[in-house]
Amino acid sequence: MLKYTSKVNYANLQKNSLRCGIPKEVVEFLGIDAGESVKWIVDVQADKTTITVEKLEL
Repeated sequence: MLKYTSKVNYANLQKNSLRCGIPKEVVEFLGIDAGESVKWIVDVQADKTTITVEKLEL
């Protein structure tokens, strides 16, 4: 299991969304480039939330 930390910032001046960087190691592992899309899968359980990021294959 690999663990990384990212800083979260406002995505725009209206402060209605947030963004964070994808760590370099994750970018390399997924094989993604700027302009490509990723899919966020959120699994909410009673005691734990797990978020998975996958490269979106079109």
